[in-house]
Amino acid sequence: MKEARLAILENCLSAIQEAHDTLQDVHDEEEEAFDNMPEGLQDSERGDMMQDAIDNLDEAICSLDDAISYLEDVTTNASDPVVMEIDPWEKLKVGDVVTHKSFGPGTISGFDGKKVTIAFAERSAQFIIPDAILKGYIII
Repeated sequence: MKEARLAILENCLSAIQEAHDTLQDVHDEEEEAFDNMPEGLQDSERGDMMQDAIDNLDEAICSLDDAISYLEDVTTNASDPVVMEIDPWEKLKVGDVVTHKSFGPGTISGFDGKKVTIAFAERSAQFIIPDAILKGYIII
């Protein structure tokens, strides 16, 4: 993963953690307010609405916990030496040999940064980069 994308993910993770903490504070305050209500009010329509809000905040907090966990997995794994300065397709040039999943090996005969023309044994074909690589049609 490029360091720029890793930095974006780390910023997102920080923002989500901040939102999580804020929601947790609101949840705790609402739960305390509910707990301090007289029992008769807790069983009223207002009490039901407060309990629904508390339950929904619980769900939101759990969802953010999941998001934090997933992003921590990505950012932790991405900080390993596999972090790339550039994407592999950014190095492609005329003369490079690549493999297509159906056509087999071919040589790049043209590349404008977005579209690549590849000469295979039976034919030439154009592909949009990086889509063809990300979808697994072209292997570098």
